[in-house]
Amino acid sequence: MQNVNAFAHLLTVEEVRELVGKQRLGRPTAYRLARRFGIRLGRRLLIPAWVVEALLEGRLDLEKEGVPSPRA
Repeated sequence: MQNVNAFAHLLTVEEVRELVGKQRLGRPTAYRLARRFGIRLGRRLLIPAWVVEALLEGRLDLEKEGVPSPRA
């Protein structure tokens, strides 16, 4: 398993799921989040770190942004 660099600015969907918790953020919701806020580099879909920080701090209203909330 790869460690996520604390200073990484772009994270993969799986890295975000590991940070948030795979039981709380399902793969389909994580990909919806990436498609809404992420960037594509070639075939890779990456999520900016500020999105993850906002999600963890409760500053990102997923339903308002059209992304279903993570599973409880």
